[in-house]
Amino acid sequence: MNKWLSLVAIAVLCMALVIGVACGGGGEKEDGVTEIKFGIGLPLTGIYGAYAGIPAKQGFELANDMIGEFTVGGERYRWELIFEDNGFTSAGGLASTNKFVYNDNVDFVFQSTADPGFASIPLTEELGMILDIAAGGPFDYGPDTPHTFQTLNSWHLGIAPLFDWLTEEHPEVERVTASLVEGQLGAAILDAVESCCDYYGLELESETHPTSVEYYPIATRIMSYHPDLVIGITPLFEVLWEMGYEGLCACYHWTESTWGMVDADGAIGMLIFMPHPIGDLWPEVALLAAEYEETYGAEFTSASLQTITLLYAYTDILRQADTVDDTDKIIETMETGTFDTPIGPMYYGCEELNGIGHVGIWPAPIYEIVGEGEYQVVEIYSPEEAEALAEEIYAEGK
Repeated sequence: MNKWLSLVAIAVLCMALVIGVACGGGGEKEDGVTEIKFGIGLPLTGIYGAYAGIPAKQGFELANDMIGEFTVGGERYRWELIFEDNGFTSAGGLASTNKFVYNDNVDFVFQSTADPGFASIPLTEELGMILDIAAGGPFDYGPDTPHTFQTLNSWHLGIAPLFDWLTEEHPEVERVTASLVEGQLGAAILDAVESCCDYYGLELESETHPTSVEYYPIATRIMSYHPDLVIGITPLFEVLWEMGYEGLCACYHWTESTWGMVDADGAIGMLIFMPHPIGDLWPEVALLAAEYEETYGAEFTSASLQTITLLYAYTDILRQADTVDDTDKIIETMETGTFDTPIGPMYYGCEELNGIGHVGIWPAPIYEIVGEGEYQVVEIYSPEEAEALAEEIYAEGK
């Protein structure tokens, strides 16, 4: 009898746990304000922690401070951000998501990047919980993952405008080389570059490498390809310039601190794509950047810009949905609405590619370095233009 009662108690406890996880809807109230728990998995150690994870974490924190209290359905709310180091791995992503769900009873989960995010999908989908992933591509989402989104800008929607602009402004580009890190992150970038090269009839050679690498052997191979354009990161470009490379370079991650590590003359003419807080594009971002640098004593980077934009978007999503706990209504709002952010209105799209949308559509700027610390915005594609171009170029990958 006692054994039977123990089993019943365990079953009831498990049911309560699952119900509590599935319902969410905010945490404890303090001074009449309910906290909405957001579990955030980031790489917080190692090289990725230094250049991406920590700036992303601080971006979330600054956005939370700036947003403060907000009202949904006549009730007062604020975000409670819960951070875990996901180690930039699938195992770390799944472990941190489990902690968010079963220990912290969060309402939403964010995982950066693709490996930690994809590993978390089975759990969050089973529970009917919204999961937001960074660094995937439009084909990583579909009708079989109805609770999964990518708010941060997709590589595919930054790379398609780059190639569209290149073919108009630099018709001399015929041979392209892409040098990318191993894993899902590099795979997403390479998939976009391959599709664009196929679409525009360009030759492509690609190189993949571990996170920590000696760039001289890679640069030597790249020089043998005689490329007109190299897509990669600045440590590689520095070696290529040393070897006499004179073609175009395009970088997807730039920080002001990079000026201390590259030859300024070599960097002039380099292209930067994906949204960055440079070039005076967004007045609200400039104000946030100043506040960030004063608060943290560090540079406001693209990682910070991305996570600030995400939290502002989710705040407006809940306002427009008029609920914090009706998941179906929140998802419906995300699928149909347009949301206010520091970079202007954004929405979720790419339904033509994946059958569901769920991919954040951002403006797509392209910058050129014209001097040390000086950037010219050579083109900016609106969110609608970026989405239409992506759907046209990547349609064959469906």
